[in-house]
Amino acid sequence: MECKTCGVGDKVEIAAKITGRDAAEITRCSRLECGHAWHVAIPTIDTGLPLEVAEPARCTCGEIATVNGLLVEGRLHAALGKDLTEDVYRRWLEQVLQALDGIPAEIGAPSLIHSATLAAKSQTTGMSEKTSDLNKLLGRAIKAVS
Repeated sequence: MECKTCGVGDKVEIAAKITGRDAAEITRCSRLECGHAWHVAIPTIDTGLPLEVAEPARCTCGEIATVNGLLVEGRLHAALGKDLTEDVYRRWLEQVLQALDGIPAEIGAPSLIHSATLAAKSQTTGMSEKTSDLNKLLGRAIKAVS
């Protein structure tokens, strides 16, 4: 699926869920690897005519909006590399920890908040690596609530 925010190129869908259904169509929320999410309406009636699929609409799912926003911001931070300031990282980290608190992890995996806390406190990795690790946990959180 092409992200209407990022632009060029297909993005991998990391999670999806059906958000609405009626006699004519199914609305599906697609969460992309870039951190953006879109609602896509897919016709359910086979009329024999070419499918006319509406343009994707920006996601309005309240339970995931915060995590999506943090993932988008985290990807921007990761792109900054060594130019990411400690102050900006700390503010983002605090929001990530708040967002992950209470989101269940996969069965048998440590809690997301525990994993995020360990990643943030690591003495052997720099901010860029910590940001990448936290982005992976945000991706897992998106899958967990889908």
